[in-house]
Amino acid sequence: MATRPPPNTAAYRRPSQNQMRGFRPVQFIQEVILELRKAVWPTREETIRLTWVVLIIGGFVGAVLGLFDFTLTRTLTRYVILP
Repeated sequence: MATRPPPNTAAYRRPSQNQMRGFRPVQFIQEVILELRKAVWPTREETIRLTWVVLIIGGFVGAVLGLFDFTLTRTLTRYVILP
């Protein structure tokens, strides 16, 4: 059973007036832009290479699932549903 934290911890403290200011869209957008500038973006070559990897793996998985579906459908139709 979970225990409750003591009443003088941050979980029970009332938010300060600064925290109660509310949502400020302009400040939010500025902070988002700041965080996006900190991100490490892939190079064009990495993006192209990884896109090909995703397409090839997706095609392979799609082909395997399609073959499995075709085989299962053919088997069930031939031997179970329409004997």
